[in-house]
Amino acid sequence: MDRHEDIWDQLTGYALGELSAEARGRVESHLAGCAECAIEARQLSKGVDAISLSTPPLAPPPAAKARVLAALESRTVSPSVSKGPVHSTLSSRGISLAWLAAAAMIVLVLGGMLFLSQERAARLLDERRRADAETARLTGEAAAVGLQADLAVAILTAPDMRRIDLQGFDVSRDATARAYWSGTKGLLIVADRLPVPPPGRIYQVWLIGAGAPGPVSAGLIDGQSGRCMLIVPAPSGVSGRSVTVAVTDEPDGGLPAPSGSKHLVGSM
Repeated sequence: MDRHEDIWDQLTGYALGELSAEARGRVESHLAGCAECAIEARQLSKGVDAISLSTPPLAPPPAAKARVLAALESRTVSPSVSKGPVHSTLSSRGISLAWLAAAAMIVLVLGGMLFLSQERAARLLDERRRADAETARLTGEAAAVGLQADLAVAILTAPDMRRIDLQGFDVSRDATARAYWSGTKGLLIVADRLPVPPPGRIYQVWLIGAGAPGPVSAGLIDGQSGRCMLIVPAPSGVSGRSVTVAVTDEPDGGLPAPSGSKHLVGSM
């Protein structure tokens, strides 16, 4: 027959489900006839259930497990227990082993909870950073669109605004385009049915007017959608009522002077 104190030492392993089938059978046989061990087993089982339900399943960090196991190894229980009554033996030996193991389990669970909290915090911080970056990008785009809209209204309502119809040439002969020019406010040009520029090329808009030694770049339009628009302040060096607007295709990034094929031209 198993000794009372031997069974008591196995109650924590029994509550944790770590005993072999044979050892578990011996413990259950003992519990059937020992009220004291049965009460202790129920209390340990309730503690295990409470801890296991307090956090989602998560393996504790390996470092935490190693620290707990090392601490347990250093806390060996002295085998020299006085030969007193059974209750004395239980209080000096069995309770120490049982609650030391339970404490180890609690530390491991808390380590897992800490790891989970840190992981969640890092994920939320990363999501917040991405959200802040996206908000900043959208705010910048909204501000840019707002400035473009204000400039377009200023150009279209300027007292010196003039409309210039542009004619398409060669591959762009079916394109339609119109420019609105104000020497005091700027240029607004809208084009439709422009062919996609050749690979590595982009459309560049030019202004030719009195006082300028040659064509002045007004900006770039990618033309990838066939419909495009450019709204820019009046470039310096272009003045007078006689102005020519032209569109050519140039290398990506544009050039200081036109060199590519002519696509759209219009004058007033």
